[in-house]
Amino acid sequence: MSIKNIIQKLKSIFSGSNSNKKISGTIKFFDRKKRFGFIIAGSQEYFFHAAATNPGDFKALQDGAAVKFTIIQGKKGPQADKIEIV
Repeated sequence: MSIKNIIQKLKSIFSGSNSNKKISGTIKFFDRKKRFGFIIAGSQEYFFHAAATNPGDFKALQDGAAVKFTIIQGKKGPQADKIEIV
């Protein structure tokens, strides 16, 4: 486990209630066939899977779309979850 992962893990533990805070971002890339993409929020980039959205929002997932989301710890680092199209 790298130092960066350890720091992120500690931040998520100590932030507590901030883990459900919605963050605004923009979809940088979305592959409709593979059902995954990346969201840019500030200087950070977050992986996401289409399963993290509402089923009705799948058609609206496209590059450049504005979204709000929460961050969870995925297998390979922080990733977007509970994504809502704005």
